[in-house]
Amino acid sequence: MFHVIYRLVASRDSFLTILLPSILYFLAYQYVGLMSAVVVTSLYGLLTLLFRKELGMIALAFALSGFVELTIAAFVPREILVEAVVLKLAMGSLSTASVFLVFSLFKKPIPMLVAEITTPTLKGSRESTGIPSLMTWQRVNGIWVFSYLCKSVFLLSVDSVSESELVGYTLALGWPLHVGLIVVSVWVVNNSYKQACHKRAANKS
Repeated sequence: MFHVIYRLVASRDSFLTILLPSILYFLAYQYVGLMSAVVVTSLYGLLTLLFRKELGMIALAFALSGFVELTIAAFVPREILVEAVVLKLAMGSLSTASVFLVFSLFKKPIPMLVAEITTPTLKGSRESTGIPSLMTWQRVNGIWVFSYLCKSVFLLSVDSVSESELVGYTLALGWPLHVGLIVVSVWVVNNSYKQACHKRAANKS
């Protein structure tokens, strides 16, 4: 289980789309301010689409997020910049939850698609033995949807946010949340896999 978690967390895609932007955002804020942090990460998102086309829809979504942030930095007055970025983060989480939900309705839960790309044997096992089942992946997908909805509600419920608090929320609700969801997802799938194997063995005996 732990090697699967490590492979997902330490993958190049995770590093390029989650960890590295967080590091750039934090360093830019510390040395040159919030406006520069927003500009740096938004430009990084756009460059990701140009140089990492193999990421497909992930790169496109990342670039779109960067474009929105760049627009905010360019046109939103400085005095409401923090509120605009918070709203963008909340809407981004809401849109992510919506995308996960739509894929789930088409019986293509995103956690399953990503996991089967990373570990192809999972797809073979699901198609040949039904383990892990689609229902298990739908349950995992539901956890991701619920988490992103909670993130969105939390950000929208915050009345007043300082620049330092915004940076803290951005970092805490970025990479750590992603890693936590991966750990929970792997645990749920692994536990379901063991239960299904035990049940199958009991039926044979």
